[in-house]
Amino acid sequence: MPSASTENKSIKYIFKMPDSRALEFEILLSADKLSYWVPPDAQKPAWTNHNYYMCEGCKLAGSGVSHCPVAVNLQDVVSTFTTDVSYEIIDLRVVTAERTYSKDKVSMQSGLSSIIGIIMVTSGCPTLDYLRPMVSSHLPFATIDESIYRAMSMYLLAQFTRAKNGLEPDWNLKGLSQIYNEIDAINISMTRRLRAATEEDASLNAVVILDSFAKLVPMSIDGSFGGMEDLFWPYLKDVPNS
Repeated sequence: MPSASTENKSIKYIFKMPDSRALEFEILLSADKLSYWVPPDAQKPAWTNHNYYMCEGCKLAGSGVSHCPVAVNLQDVVSTFTTDVSYEIIDLRVVTAERTYSKDKVSMQSGLSSIIGIIMVTSGCPTLDYLRPMVSSHLPFATIDESIYRAMSMYLLAQFTRAKNGLEPDWNLKGLSQIYNEIDAINISMTRRLRAATEEDASLNAVVILDSFAKLVPMSIDGSFGGMEDLFWPYLKDVPNS
């Protein structure tokens, strides 16, 4: 993969394996749209065919796409970790231009869910595109509450942007629930694809983790968004005139 330049956003994942091997993956994203950089020699195994366990309601159906762009972009990571099991303990570093994140003694499935999540969101799936703004402030090792906070904040800022551009905003977050319901279907189909591509369960369970979050977001919107409502008590008072 080429070196990052001013025209690319680079996110490096460095896995230190139990046998002391270091595996490095660099994700390059275009600076403008945060689109995943696809190597010109990217392989397209059978499980990446568009019609192979195609997602229910796929928005690329009938578009002439021959291979699922998400699957094609995942195959390098998936093939590298095909024999790894989800409960293996690794050390992980994530390096961006702004800062470095590190966490020791993290499960393989947790590390893979982070990198797989970025690749899925930036690969050109019309449904997953809605989550792409969060990649600009990627937060590795985020807790469930942090992830829910970021997803809701991103969506509300998107609605503010719509309103500024003369479009109807969705302040009730109904659209966010719909997006995550569609993502749930995508994750289910992706796990079926990955069963054909892997020998062990690390990559499979990484997607299961992502799917668990996809199920939690609509529930949080209808409930108390992860129990964080109490944090906003200052805003429940009258706001003084500025």
